[in-house]
Amino acid sequence: MTSKRDAGSIIKALEDGGVMAECPCCGEPMRLRDAGLFFLDDFTEDAADLYQELKSEQRQRRKELRARRKSIPLDSEVRTTAVNIGNILERLCPALDGFRFQKNDCRSLFDPIDYVIFEGLSEKDKVSRIIFSEIKTGRARLSAKQRQIRDAVEAGKVEFDTYEMGER
Repeated sequence: MTSKRDAGSIIKALEDGGVMAECPCCGEPMRLRDAGLFFLDDFTEDAADLYQELKSEQRQRRKELRARRKSIPLDSEVRTTAVNIGNILERLCPALDGFRFQKNDCRSLFDPIDYVIFEGLSEKDKVSRIIFSEIKTGRARLSAKQRQIRDAVEAGKVEFDTYEMGER
């Protein structure tokens, strides 16, 4: 490991020897004695001033970030809570008073549509109609996929298919 004394000797030799280098900022040639070379934290006076200035800027930036973090509204937290409550309510909805379908007629999918309802299945043992139902709370709106499903149903693009496995 290079000692401070060895590093000082190397720096002095580079500066006194008229060694040139390319400036990393502008690409122009420059004398190393004008570069303010230093070893570890044994700064030149200019480097020490610049170092303190950068540390001060960093402290100020940290302070600003802390203030910004505190000033961010709880909006994202409130929104997350609302979404979570909405998901819970979607699952409970068929059991709530006021839900217009028989809970035993409901089959849950949750994605992309919450329920397929086979109206009449549980009480009359006869399906009178099939309903795709999406539960929304607050200002929630149908997603693009849910709108596509709604449009396909409304356009009558619904079929029944049987898939038979194995050989006959």
